[in-house]
Amino acid sequence: MTGTWQLSIATPVGDRRFELDLVQHGPDQISGVSRYEQEEAQELTEPQLSGNKLTWKTAITQPIKVTATMELTFDGDSVSGTAKAGIFPAKIVGQRAPSAAE
Repeated sequence: MTGTWQLSIATPVGDRRFELDLVQHGPDQISGVSRYEQEEAQELTEPQLSGNKLTWKTAITQPIKVTATMELTFDGDSVSGTAKAGIFPAKIVGQRAPSAAE
């Protein structure tokens, strides 16, 4: 899962794009940062890795302040999942960004 992932969240107020930079440290350990559009990068909060599934919490400040629980399932260079803030889940889709060597 190590690498940069370009993702899109389909929310009720429109799609939000973000990047996720991950470093896998072993079969069940991971760290990383997320960058949402013009917001500053934030470290993943409480990341949990189980097989090809990653969950973490993140603070979203636009259009409202809320903490969201993110859950992603990785399949090769593709990823999909959900972001849940409140009662409404939002769908996430994305792919691994090409490396600088490609």
